[in-house]
Amino acid sequence: MSRGETIAETHDLEIGYRRKRSITVMDHLSLKARRGELVALIGRNGTGKSTLLRTLVGLQPALAGEVILDGTSLHETGSAQLPRIVSFVSTEPLALRNIKVRDVVALGRFPYTNWIGTLTEADRTAVTAALEATGIARLENRSIDNISDGEKQRTLIARSLAQDTGLLVMDEPTAFLDLPSRYGIVSLLRRLTREKGKCVIYSTHDLETAINEADRIWLMTEEGVCEGAPEDLILNGSLARAFESPLLSFSISDGTFSFVRDRQSTIALEGRGKAAKLTARALARCGYTTDTDAVRKVKLLEGSHKTEWIITDGSREERYTSLYDLVADLQRTDH
Repeated sequence: MSRGETIAETHDLEIGYRRKRSITVMDHLSLKARRGELVALIGRNGTGKSTLLRTLVGLQPALAGEVILDGTSLHETGSAQLPRIVSFVSTEPLALRNIKVRDVVALGRFPYTNWIGTLTEADRTAVTAALEATGIARLENRSIDNISDGEKQRTLIARSLAQDTGLLVMDEPTAFLDLPSRYGIVSLLRRLTREKGKCVIYSTHDLETAINEADRIWLMTEEGVCEGAPEDLILNGSLARAFESPLLSFSISDGTFSFVRDRQSTIALEGRGKAAKLTARALARCGYTTDTDAVRKVKLLEGSHKTEWIITDGSREERYTSLYDLVADLQRTDH
């Protein structure tokens, strides 16, 4: 199978729960993901992201419609064959204790081992390759209890990679991680799609990394799922409609969300470069808009070792050596 071929698709899929009566979470879902793609599943809480992922991997039955993985309908795929097609990493805490990292990763080889789970040389090679690809080879003899949350996530991804499937599905793999760890995990997932030709579908609440790194976004809303490149969903307004609120607005120009703020007044800004952009950002955060015709003006003076800000309003001039002091003084004088 070559990069770019469809590996996962749904046709008129209905997801939900079978109880005394069926409860539909969402229906008429027709989606697609290809080899070599990083697909981010995003949406507000309660839209059914986990339900969709569990249905994709066969952990939850579809109410109607069809899931096709690697060209075969899910309901026609045998229980022995499915783990060779798709691997799954859930949000549930790792239940394993007092076991080495390498042994956790080796659990991913279960579709290929004999009935007593004996590892062959090929299995051991696959485990080593997964440890190296995820950057945790140095931890292989450490107990799973004695590594960080980010390292545990990498261990679970390595276990999934050792399973040697073309499709990796992950439910919130960056949840509860700090900023560097979140970016590290997403960078790893993207590298797997590029270097290994895998397709990775993962759910996330981290819109920034999804917009910046994903090849395709599945955006779940109450009306259904929109899919496309992040830029497509920015241009057609889907992202803004999904997440904007009276307190939150979306910028099409840079693909970021920001708080809606009460506007104070306008200020002219004179300067260029990084310092000017950060000054405009600090002013906007405090409710000020920039206008070249405003009476009050902020002028930047950049030296080799420091930046100075000068505020003039026709009657007075004040100098500041930090943006904190500048905006704090503005807010004091305007209130």
